[in-house]
Amino acid sequence: MAVDNLNDINKLECRDNDYSVSISGVAGLSVRIYPNGKKEYYLRYTHPRIDGKRPRMMLGKINDISLYEVKYKAESILNMVAKGVDPKAVQQQQVNKYAHLKNATFSEVAQAWRDHKTSSGHKGKSNKLSFSESTLEYWDLCLGYMCREIGDLRMNDITSEMILTVCEAIQNNQNQATFVGASTRLYTEKVFSFAVARGLCDKNVAIDTRGELAPASSGNHLPAITKPDQFATLLNDMCTFKGANKITLEAMNLLPYVFVRSIDLRSMRWQDIDWDNKLWEFSPTKGEGREDMVSQLVVPLATQVMQRLRSIQSDTGHNEYVFASMRASNNPYISKAALVQVFHRLGYKEVQCAHGFRASAKTLLMEQPELRYSDIVTELQLGHRIKDTHGGAYNRLDEIDTRVRMMQDWADYIDKLRDFPKKEP
Repeated sequence: MAVDNLNDINKLECRDNDYSVSISGVAGLSVRIYPNGKKEYYLRYTHPRIDGKRPRMMLGKINDISLYEVKYKAESILNMVAKGVDPKAVQQQQVNKYAHLKNATFSEVAQAWRDHKTSSGHKGKSNKLSFSESTLEYWDLCLGYMCREIGDLRMNDITSEMILTVCEAIQNNQNQATFVGASTRLYTEKVFSFAVARGLCDKNVAIDTRGELAPASSGNHLPAITKPDQFATLLNDMCTFKGANKITLEAMNLLPYVFVRSIDLRSMRWQDIDWDNKLWEFSPTKGEGREDMVSQLVVPLATQVMQRLRSIQSDTGHNEYVFASMRASNNPYISKAALVQVFHRLGYKEVQCAHGFRASAKTLLMEQPELRYSDIVTELQLGHRIKDTHGGAYNRLDEIDTRVRMMQDWADYIDKLRDFPKKEP
C-alpha cells in the first residue's frame, strides 16, 4: 500500500507498534506512524559506496513540513546519491562547520543562525528563499536589540536575567510595540537552541524567560467591525466601490471570505490552489518564528470563492500570483498600500482594515446564532497554533470537515448580509 497525498496520510491510524507506509512518486520515501500519533517522513536510499547498505534519514514531522517540500528534499538527496555523495556525511559536515563558534559571542552565533536559516537548504516551493525581505528585516530588528546589549558576551556567560532585562526594556519603551519585545525573546531562544544543538554552548538559558513578558498579542488591536449591521454596510460599500484597479478590487472583495492576513492574500499563488478538493494550502508569512502560528495553513474554499478565482484566472492565470501587480514595478503582486488605501477611500480609516477581517470573522462566527462555531475551530482556521488538553498541538488538517462546512456557512452568511441592504426600500 502507498499513499498519494496529505489526506491519505492523515487517515493513517495508530497501531500498537510503529509502522511505515510508502509515499508514491519518490523511491524510498515513506511516512512512519507511531502509537502516540506522531507521524514522520523518512527516506531510505542505497549507499553510493558501500554495497548492501541502505541508510535512512528523517526528513521532518508532518506538522512541520509540507509533502511538496518533503518530496523536493528527498529528490535532492537522491540526486546527491546518484552523483556518488553520501548525504549523511554531508549532513555531519554541516553540523561540524560551526565548531569554531564554540562559546563564541552572541552576535557571532546570531549571525550564524541567520545565515543557516537563509541558506539554500531552506527554500520554498518555488525554489526561492522562503523568507520575505520584511521577515529578514524583522529578525534584524529584534536580534539587533539583543546584540547591542549582550552581543559581545560569550554564550555561556549570558544569563536568563540578562535576556529578560533587554526584552522588558523594549516592551517598556513607548516607541516599541509589545510584540517586538516578545519576538526578541523568541528569536533569542532560537539562537540559543541552534547553538545548543551544535555544541556551541551548554544551555538554552532563554527558555527560562518563557511566560515572563507581556504576550505578543497585547496592546492596541487593529480596527475591525464586529456588529452584523455595520458589517453588512461595509460589505455593500466594498461591493459597489470602483475607486481602484480591477485586481485590487478583486483582492479586497475576496478578503472577507478567507480572512487571512493581507500579505498571504496578496501573495496567493495559483499553484497552491487545489481545485479538485477546493482547498488553498500555503505557508503563512507570519508563521515563521512565531510560537503561536502554524507553519502550514489549509483554507477551505467556499463555492463563491471558487467562482471568484475562476473569474480572476482569466486576468492573471498566466502569472505566478493570483493578485499579480499590473504596474511596472518590482513587486510581483499588489502592494500592502493598495489595500490600505482602498479602505481609506471607502471612508473606513480607523474603522476597518484588511487585517481586521480576521477579528470580524472570528467574532461573528462564534456569536451569531446561525453560525455558532467554536473557539478551537475558528482559531485553527486563523492559523493559530493551539494545544489540546494533553498538550499536543493541533494538526493543520484537524477539524477539516468542520472547517469546510464553516467556511461555506460563512460565505453564505456574508453574502446574505451584503445583499440585504439592497433589498431595503
